[in-house]
Amino acid sequence: MTESREAGGIEVPRKLNRTARKLAEAGESLVQIAPAILHSKASEKMLAIARMGMLDKVLGYLVTTDKNMHFVRPGIAWDSVQTVPLDVIDDVEYVKEFHTSTLKIKVGEKAEMIIFYEEMDGIKFYHYIKHIKSGSGR
Repeated sequence: MTESREAGGIEVPRKLNRTARKLAEAGESLVQIAPAILHSKASEKMLAIARMGMLDKVLGYLVTTDKNMHFVRPGIAWDSVQTVPLDVIDDVEYVKEFHTSTLKIKVGEKAEMIIFYEEMDGIKFYHYIKHIKSGSGR
């Protein structure tokens, strides 16, 4: 098991300490950290690992804050981070009724699928985005 620390009640995997520190310095509060992978950035082998929930082979994380969602692929010297502001997300929906632990995020005419290693992480993220989009989250 990888070492982790707590940041605002959220368990931060050791691999993400650098990213969590930078987000805190930028004034972002952590909401959720979940092992996940972007469909567009993954090979079939990577997708299979994520779908099977092989937590010993986590290849990426979805780091959700109060302002943004960040897709992080930890590296030795630096992390690869892609950021999407929460206010530009138009919708989130389950793919195949979530049988594949996959959600689709819609931003304008574009969409991206996110595969979660653990089903409950995806469900929690789905509800958080729906809560924000309903207007009661902001």
